[in-house]
Amino acid sequence: MTTYPPDAIGQMVSVNYKARDGLNIPSILTWPAGVDIETASKLPLVVMPHGGPESYDAVGFDWMAQYFANRGYLVLQPNFRGSSGYGTEHRILGKGEWGGKMQDDITDGVQTLVEQGLADPTRVCIVGASYGGYAALAGGAFTPDLYKCVVAIAPVSDIRPLLVDVKWDNGRKHWALDYWQENIGDLDEEREKLDAISPARAADKFTAPVLLIHGNDDTVVPIKQSEIMERALEKAGKDVTFLELEGEDHWMSDGDTRIDALRAMATFIDQHIGAEAE
Repeated sequence: MTTYPPDAIGQMVSVNYKARDGLNIPSILTWPAGVDIETASKLPLVVMPHGGPESYDAVGFDWMAQYFANRGYLVLQPNFRGSSGYGTEHRILGKGEWGGKMQDDITDGVQTLVEQGLADPTRVCIVGASYGGYAALAGGAFTPDLYKCVVAIAPVSDIRPLLVDVKWDNGRKHWALDYWQENIGDLDEEREKLDAISPARAADKFTAPVLLIHGNDDTVVPIKQSEIMERALEKAGKDVTFLELEGEDHWMSDGDTRIDALRAMATFIDQHIGAEAE
């Protein structure tokens, strides 16, 4: 069995905070490896919303959270409304709330840690994959003053084209289209809403630099979603870097490309909120 020194692994704890409407948001906080929890304050923060969005984060080994904790970052993983694992009501409250209350729940977690003195408001980055990648881009677009950098892995960036792809790939009456329209919005009847919550259509609002990472063999979220985002940011004159992972799937399953992605994220985040940025 492999063992690790205590200062190599960040302590993970369950925490709760209140969203602005009073809803309890269960979350996971991973402390920087080796930090004295009793005296720690104003730490650089990586906010890491999960994918799904009907998934959840729990206490247990998380390779990405531990990677950032090992580099000295406090990591917040909020189980925003719409997450599973915390009862039917908590999950159902996420319906129709992409870019809305689900995003507010993430914002409120950052602000809670700042108010408690644990997070440095000038050193916050948001990192996510799949729906979490959407949430990362939405954070950069809709709360631009909150984040100093944005990392989006296999993200949804423009919702209407995504739903069109689902319709053409599966058919108008397929359950997949019904599911996504029920949870996000109707492709035909809510076009304005879908555009309003699409980060690619708010590229001009970004102030933080963006790192996009996407596998070119992704069959869950097409790589063209990152390509759309890259073009939109470039057109708006924003700072964007796009790392295309050759032969990689939606989950970064290949060990070598996963390491490449982690190193790219580390360099990017260190530059903007790490010791080099102080």
